[in-house]
Amino acid sequence: MSFLGQRLPQLPRPLVAPLALIPGVIHSTILTATLNRAFRELLDAGDLDFLEDQVLSVRVLDARIEYRMRLSARYFVPCSKASVPSLTIAGTVYDLLSLVTRREDSDTLFFNRRLILEGDTALGLQLKNMLDGLEVPATLQPVIQGFDKFLGFYERIARPYA
Repeated sequence: MSFLGQRLPQLPRPLVAPLALIPGVIHSTILTATLNRAFRELLDAGDLDFLEDQVLSVRVLDARIEYRMRLSARYFVPCSKASVPSLTIAGTVYDLLSLVTRREDSDTLFFNRRLILEGDTALGLQLKNMLDGLEVPATLQPVIQGFDKFLGFYERIARPYA
């Protein structure tokens, strides 16, 4: 895939197979633990209560990974694949990390269909607006900077997708 003549990186195929061997619930457990730690202040303040009991899915298209989770009692918990998502956000590793690092604007990523939103679009818009307005806590700055440096490396090693 290209975007305005620019070829965007895709996860190298030799890395996809090992990731696909790991059960989805393990992927989701790791992500929920990370989110609970990263968003502890927001969770404690009730700023994410609008997500209560909503099943969220994040699909990483080029890695063939899907994370499923929901918010329960102000904690993210993993969900099984049998749980029907209220909202799904899908994109490549590169595009999802571009969103997380704010390297690219979320509106641009969604408008250009590099990120796909499916399901309850009102919920998706509320989540997107909340995340767009979020000040990244100082404790997360090193993580975001690390992801940004990783994206530079990733651009050099990952093959462009057609």
